[in-house]
Amino acid sequence: MTKKILAVDLDDTLFTDGKGICKANMDALNQMLDMGHILAVDTGRPTHVMKKLLKKFEIFDRDNVYLLGYQGTVGTKAIDDELLFGHYLENEPALRFLGYAKEAGLSTLAFEYGNIYSFKRDINIEKYAQVSKETITIIDSPNELAGHNLTKMMVIDFDDSDVLFDFQAAHKQEFAPYFESMFSNVAFLEYIGRDTNKGSGLVELAKKLDIPIEDTVACGDERNDISMIKAAGVGVAVSNARDELKACADYITAADNNNGAVAEAIHKFILN
Repeated sequence: MTKKILAVDLDDTLFTDGKGICKANMDALNQMLDMGHILAVDTGRPTHVMKKLLKKFEIFDRDNVYLLGYQGTVGTKAIDDELLFGHYLENEPALRFLGYAKEAGLSTLAFEYGNIYSFKRDINIEKYAQVSKETITIIDSPNELAGHNLTKMMVIDFDDSDVLFDFQAAHKQEFAPYFESMFSNVAFLEYIGRDTNKGSGLVELAKKLDIPIEDTVACGDERNDISMIKAAGVGVAVSNARDELKACADYITAADNNNGAVAEAIHKFILN
């Protein structure tokens, strides 16, 4: 048997709209894991939040399940906290960026392994905390994060995405040498280190496990999944994915996230 890696996004890909996992997906995941294939949950979510979220699904408590958190920049096993790899933001430009966001009055989050920081608890931050179930520490100044290993930064606006697009454009030239920026949701503008993303995380995990990248399959739905879809041996867009992702995919599922899209990819490209 050729061992394969399935890299999968969570929200609107593996998860249903209600943040559950449908029976078809659960059965297919169990079957591939029982056979010894690898599952890599490749997501923008912080690793510690993923562990809490996935704890209710016993299927993930296995030695062949890996977590690629913070847009694929930090890799661990699901069953322990040992870091397989971690890529962090260059600190000085990160603090400069956070200063600009704070001065602009934007709802801003800074992430490090195990912690999330913001400068105010406004309506956007409150809504993010409620939706994500994440604990957020309020700080006064970006300088409090000097020397911290930040994994990613995020600017949020649930009501006016144009504010985010304008901010991204205004600072693109200054920060392009240091960061990649992408929208993981129309309300979330995220920044990670240059040349790190979900795709590079999948490539790094495959190398560590000595599995050719040709033997990987990736499933996603959003713009931030594009790098993962392009990096994988087979890139799969679920039927409810954005058109930008579908344009990059090798295969588009007939099923959506609520009706076994990931199972469809597993049966077609891993269990066949």
